[in-house]
Amino acid sequence: MKASYFRNNRYIMTMLWRIRKGRVIGEFLYRALTYIYWLFYDILFLKYLVESLERGRSFEEIMTFIAAAMIGFAIPSIVSAWYLHVYKPRTDADIFEAVHTMLFEKATHVELSCYENTQFYNRFTLAMKDCEKRMTQIIENQCIILTSTAASLCALYYMFQIDHFVILFIAGPLIGNFLFGKIINDIKFRMNKECTPYVREMEYVNRTIYLAEYAKEFRMSGIFGVMKKLYENGFWGILRKIKQYQNKTALLAFVRNIFVFVVIFQGVIFYSLYRVMVTHSMSLSGFTVLFSAMNVVAWMVIQASEAVILSYEDSLYIANLREFLEYEPIVDERQTGIMPADCQKTAPDGAVVAFRRVGFTYLGQKAPVLHDINMTVHRNEKIAIVGHNGAGKTTFVKLLMRLYDVSEGELLYCGSNVKELDLPAYRNLFGTAFQDYQVFAMTVAENVLMRTPQNEADYQKVRQCLKQAGVYERVCRLSHGMDTILTKEFAEDGAVLSGGELQKIAVARAFARDYQIAIFDEPSSALDPVAEYELYENILKGCADKTVFFVSHRLSTAALADRIYLFEHGRIAEFGSHAELMQRDGKYADMFRKQAQNYVGGTFDVA
Repeated sequence: MKASYFRNNRYIMTMLWRIRKGRVIGEFLYRALTYIYWLFYDILFLKYLVESLERGRSFEEIMTFIAAAMIGFAIPSIVSAWYLHVYKPRTDADIFEAVHTMLFEKATHVELSCYENTQFYNRFTLAMKDCEKRMTQIIENQCIILTSTAASLCALYYMFQIDHFVILFIAGPLIGNFLFGKIINDIKFRMNKECTPYVREMEYVNRTIYLAEYAKEFRMSGIFGVMKKLYENGFWGILRKIKQYQNKTALLAFVRNIFVFVVIFQGVIFYSLYRVMVTHSMSLSGFTVLFSAMNVVAWMVIQASEAVILSYEDSLYIANLREFLEYEPIVDERQTGIMPADCQKTAPDGAVVAFRRVGFTYLGQKAPVLHDINMTVHRNEKIAIVGHNGAGKTTFVKLLMRLYDVSEGELLYCGSNVKELDLPAYRNLFGTAFQDYQVFAMTVAENVLMRTPQNEADYQKVRQCLKQAGVYERVCRLSHGMDTILTKEFAEDGAVLSGGELQKIAVARAFARDYQIAIFDEPSSALDPVAEYELYENILKGCADKTVFFVSHRLSTAALADRIYLFEHGRIAEFGSHAELMQRDGKYADMFRKQAQNYVGGTFDVA
């Protein structure tokens, strides 16, 4: 544990030195000046005054000394004030921004499975917990330990010259903080760690209850009672943990305070008074100076020992931060490798994507989600992936985009295993519209481009994509057109669009990418049948020279695809063209006819 303490604190100090070395140097100098000030005024200054009174020095001589001392500390005081109120807040902001940027970048570079892993979320939560406070606290504690230890040794040497035994009282705060303080901080860390799942439950309720997308459900159902119960479960869970540890913590804190304060302060007073009044081996002036010196040393030792304990506590949290930042993802979002463009030149028979006996099992689960998936897709083909909910369609898409790696078999792009490809370049091949798309509190144009438009060409691109998605006319009627902010979270004149309109903007987002393979995962779930059919026609028209995957549990547009794959229980139950599958009169044909009954005589009477 001691090795971990030093490694973790060295790790974070190295990071902080790299981010803002001036802040580290400034804190060290500020603390050094503080302790020099203490030593001078509480020992040397007081010693001079007492001796001056005993020796009968003149008033003018004493006042000259006092004035010189004041002038001598005026400049350091000005520098300290500038450091505390100007430099420190500014550099702290730099540190917070740099550390959070590292955390955010790491969070976006780990594989998707981490976000579905409770342990990952707990570790990330602990890494982020009080991050701002702990970064500066680590700098301050390390500088306090170094400077106060040096200053204490100087003062103890001076006190040792007066009385050899009085320094034994220093053992009080050392035992109190290093022994009992360490135990208390271990308990606090363990309690906080065990409380983390409950904290997450409460934070989830706090987060969702204020979001607009949940407002209707809260008002039109009894879900508030469920959320309230979840919040109360988190609250009582935390309370149980507090009760579990409170008695032991309180007792240890009481014993710690006895050692830290009572032993040293009252102990020195009793000992010094004994020497002055009983043994007459110490003068009153010696008692005054010794007590003042012991007082300042006591506080310096207390600060140093508390800083060590806080550093130890910080090291426990740093361990989570370090573990998170040093985590090596299974699928590294920055992985380099073969460029997809080089593979395209050697693609066998125009095959773009090929699944070869692919199986997949989610981490922590025993049952596989996909079994023995075999599929070859050629350039510009339109493929429909259909099946009931839970059939494995969305998992198939995640594997295709390499958000996960296959557990069995291999996934090929133009004949090369996707694990050997440059991952960012491979991902850039895809234009995607997900069923669980997210709309950001940004302008329509930014939501389509997923960046800020730079010029008129960007706006022209947005305009074209919105037209392809069939939502351009609706956007034109908004208060600021393509520059209208979606949602009212940050703008009173923000637009609140329907689910179908937002879904079309998500489809436009897919068109905006310079893609070769389009994936539309339930892109019409919020649309009526006529709008759905029109959307798919627009997609096929806009993706005529692209490879396209449609993913849906509704079969109304499957007839538009070149080939259809019916997924059932994680396997490919049937595949072929719409006509072939209908002629085969199997599961697909049965599902299609049942769904088509809703549209007989209408647009989708294609059976």
